[in-house]
Amino acid sequence: MGTVEINGRDGADVPDDGRLPSFLHPLFGSRMALPKFLSPTETFTVSDRRIVFLLGIVAFVAGYAGAQMAHTLPFARLSLGLTEGTMALVFAGVRAASLLGVGFSIVADRAGRKLPLMGAYTLLAAGSLLTAFVPIPAVYIVAQSGVRIGVVAVAGLGLVLLAEELTPGLRGYGMGLYGLAGSLGVGTGLLLLPLAERADEGWRILFALAGLSLLAIPLLLRFLPESRAFRAGPAISFVSALRMGLGKHFWPLAGVSFFIAAFASPAFDFVLERLINDLQWQAGAARFLLIIASGLGTVGLLVGGRAADRIGRRPTTVAAITIGLVGGLGFYLLDSGWFLAASVFLATFGATMLTPALGAMRAELFPTRVRATAAGWVTNVAIVGSITGFVIAGVLIDRVGLPTTIAILGSGVIAAVFLTLQLPETKGMDIVKTRRRESRTASDAS
Repeated sequence: MGTVEINGRDGADVPDDGRLPSFLHPLFGSRMALPKFLSPTETFTVSDRRIVFLLGIVAFVAGYAGAQMAHTLPFARLSLGLTEGTMALVFAGVRAASLLGVGFSIVADRAGRKLPLMGAYTLLAAGSLLTAFVPIPAVYIVAQSGVRIGVVAVAGLGLVLLAEELTPGLRGYGMGLYGLAGSLGVGTGLLLLPLAERADEGWRILFALAGLSLLAIPLLLRFLPESRAFRAGPAISFVSALRMGLGKHFWPLAGVSFFIAAFASPAFDFVLERLINDLQWQAGAARFLLIIASGLGTVGLLVGGRAADRIGRRPTTVAAITIGLVGGLGFYLLDSGWFLAASVFLATFGATMLTPALGAMRAELFPTRVRATAAGWVTNVAIVGSITGFVIAGVLIDRVGLPTTIAILGSGVIAAVFLTLQLPETKGMDIVKTRRRESRTASDAS
């Protein structure tokens, strides 16, 4: 069986009939196909499969490593001798540090996508390894700040590289697969959590496992391609780009991200608080409900990806935001077990459906020379929105109660819907050809 060249460069050894191993066929439109409503709208090429598979590894590791701080919180806090209040401040500091992830995006618009992405991947893996083996609170804080910076950078750059490498008609679905890989990483962390209960320092094992992802770096460096769209050129500051007219897309998109994060972050983080302390559920029953209902809801990644490619980015985004809002509000305003399960499903379905639609639109709205930087700043606005949501929740919960607080934060999501409608439809845009036209125009002008 022969091998093929991909995008004019020597590629990985990929079967020349365009097939991957059979266990991957259901995700890539082979004869072992998923149901039509979960299948891609076009057939994946060899290069499409390769980029999804390799970035899927990156997303899985980022999802796993990024979730461990929250998953191991009860064990790490006691082991490090920190109070609950101190640990809350640690979480706030780490979240604030993640704003520095935009630095990788700025470099990516000047030096290419691949090396900054690999740098961020290395940072999150090394930070996890450091967390596992250095039992000092200060090192824990620094190491987890590095992990969070890496996770934020990987999330943005991975979507940019994916958008620039995938066939336009598969861009949304491919981003759904990327998000699914990240979700599997988070879920794997939950499945391995019993390891943390076996000894006082058992929680460090979970971080050590994340550190093993350093072993994948040679594979990724060899086979992960540089973006076809990227061409080195004179640097353009993002502020200058906004002044030249990109602000008409950036500010509505940033507003959408801000309002969604301000609602979703407290709504998701207070789920167990709602079930266990407000509704008096047993912890085991609460976890079971979340695992089943939210697990089923992750199908929104594939549904949202297909809908974004078939119907359009904008209508899919509006539908996803609306479904997520209905589910989120239903969970906090209803008490019945079945309604709660349905609400968790809808909230998760809407949130995961949003990932590929909004991710594709974000990549397509900005030119190649500032695409990664724009994505980084939109992510930072979302982080600020998340912090704002927690601050508002901290002020209101003790005064008006948790359900009313979540409902008030939900009003901002309505604004996000109207802001989405201000953005243009970008379905099917070929950003590689667009980049080539930009390069020719710049050359002619010089």
